[in-house]
Amino acid sequence: MGVTIHYSFVREQIPEDLLKKAEVLAKKLGFAIEERAWNKLIINPHPDSEWICLHWHKVKTITKREGWDLEKSQIEEQRAGEVDADDWYCGGFTKTHYAGPECHVKVAEFLRFVASYCEKANVYDEADYYEKGWTEKTPEELNEYWDGYNKTLGNLAGKLKEVFGNKNVFSGADLKA
Repeated sequence: MGVTIHYSFVREQIPEDLLKKAEVLAKKLGFAIEERAWNKLIINPHPDSEWICLHWHKVKTITKREGWDLEKSQIEEQRAGEVDADDWYCGGFTKTHYAGPECHVKVAEFLRFVASYCEKANVYDEADYYEKGWTEKTPEELNEYWDGYNKTLGNLAGKLKEVFGNKNVFSGADLKA
């Protein structure tokens, strides 16, 4: 559990130019580059955040995969005649909850940058920053929001432990101890 940003992007053109620009921005934002290839950029925004994986494939390659696949299911949801088999697609999600609101904002803006180079983009931010922005909130209000989210998660973990027992339920707090 935690604050997650889900993303999917579609481009008609090969993504090499976009990935070069995204790599430059990632470095400016202080993100660590974990892996780079002609069709892939994997970055680590923060030690307490999940990585962002921009791994592009042709739609026709993804739709031929057997069994359940996240990218394949996202394409099927979006498709409805709007995504061509020769388009390039990338999708995934990242959790920023334990990295805090500053990292969350950087990740959302990074994904906004990527989206600006795509014909189609779908970004869903569970914290609503991507859609609504938090520009009217002070840093104290953002931390208060994040603390409230932490408290809610802690309460949920506590209730689950009551029902299923401490040995059967682990929370982020247990892993950091």
